[in-house]
Amino acid sequence: MSANASAETLLAWTEGMSWGKVGSVQWQIFDKNGNPKGEMGHAEGIPTWSLVAAFARADGGFTVVY
Repeated sequence: MSANASAETLLAWTEGMSWGKVGSVQWQIFDKNGNPKGEMGHAEGIPTWSLVAAFARADGGFTVVY
């Protein structure tokens, strides 16, 4: 989870991963009141044994690393 200067929060998580199995990453941005903002993001092909991290950039956007 990461928050930017506008009090928006990004939550990122994996799905479908298990011992030695690839999966996908999902993410959602929430406004300062905790309401979903825009569509949920999704990417396939998270490598086996990988982790997901997110951070807020200086320009107010977010980056998801996997």
